[in-house]
Amino acid sequence: MGDGPAFYYIFIIAMVVLSAFFSATETAFSSVSQIKLKNKIANGNKKAEKTLKIAQDYDRTLSAILIGNNIVNIAAASVGTLVFTLQFGESGAVISTVVITVLILIFGEVLPKSVAKENPEKVAIGVSGMLKALIVLFTPVIFLFVSLKKIVRKITGGSADNPVVTEQELKVLIEESENQGVLEQQESELVMSALDFDETTVREVLTPRVDVTAVDANSSAEQVKNLFIEQGYSRLPVYSGSIDTIVGVIHNKDFFRSYISDKNVELKSIMQHVIFVPATMKISQLLKEFQKQKTHMAIVSDQYGGTIGIVTLEDIIEELVGEIWDESDEVEYDIIKLSENKYKVSGDMNPLDFFEKINFDYKKSGYNYNVSSISGWVLEKFERIPQVNESFSFDSLDIKVTEIEKNRIISVEVTNNQPCDNPQ
Repeated sequence: MGDGPAFYYIFIIAMVVLSAFFSATETAFSSVSQIKLKNKIANGNKKAEKTLKIAQDYDRTLSAILIGNNIVNIAAASVGTLVFTLQFGESGAVISTVVITVLILIFGEVLPKSVAKENPEKVAIGVSGMLKALIVLFTPVIFLFVSLKKIVRKITGGSADNPVVTEQELKVLIEESENQGVLEQQESELVMSALDFDETTVREVLTPRVDVTAVDANSSAEQVKNLFIEQGYSRLPVYSGSIDTIVGVIHNKDFFRSYISDKNVELKSIMQHVIFVPATMKISQLLKEFQKQKTHMAIVSDQYGGTIGIVTLEDIIEELVGEIWDESDEVEYDIIKLSENKYKVSGDMNPLDFFEKINFDYKKSGYNYNVSSISGWVLEKFERIPQVNESFSFDSLDIKVTEIEKNRIISVEVTNNQPCDNPQ
């Protein structure tokens, strides 16, 4: 072979190398985490800042990469055909197609993309300088492609604004971080609770009417004193006539301060205002209302103005950090594991929380009940108040009523006939 063919072979190798560059660059910028780049920027990495700007302008970046990649691949194929035709005659075109395709597929596509996929941030930062120069070089052609894309997007009704990470993707990322030991379990649970916080309604955290301790506005100071001492609550709702007519709330410190000086203190003189909220209200919104009103308790009302229950600031905080017990509280457990696949479950427990605890995939099982407690779910299934020891099956679960008090389901026993490998 003379200098001519040797030059052609060098040219083909150079085109394959450039093809590898563009393939690796495309994979790196399609996989790069903007969150990780921002973290590098915060640590003083100037190149990461340039890389982030390129990644955020992905339409122009991808156009430049595809233009460059197609140019080098076409150039490699054209020169390859010329070289092999000179070497092998008419059969050279077929040989060229096979050889160039294999070279570009292995060394220009598969290998560089695999390498870039393993460490996209490192590759993206490394090629950002050259890529920026190519974007400037190809600006006229890029402008044409970007304009065409905008026209197609308008015709198809597509959206240009896609979030870097969706909430569901973030949850998966947190779970993976916990599995890999990056986050502790309590850290993962706290972050998950914060993500679900905005979706939780008052109905899911309230204390139901039947469990509410309240006082009549005409109660004597002695009766109120005894109730505060017996129950240990810091606040008590005050009603007029019936609990459906809540007129205010009294604080124990206000009551006892007044009681010391006047044994016949009237509740109206120390009663504070109370706010009323619907059960559908988001607890994130209620938290802001508590802060604005400088209060810790709200009455949950139904559409007819009746009392459904109460919700406190503590109830909301517990959605983030879990149950909070003080010295006077009697610790109660929503779920007690009786055996490998059998559980005693409180009727007040949220069904979705229970399913999560035992790793039961309720979505695949067709669970679609709009209830906030196990007892509500059981009532929905029976469509009546069941008797003790009555049961029903749901997918792989057998649910048996074990305790009823005043027509209220206190607890059930749940047997999972297909227990998961790692119940929580």
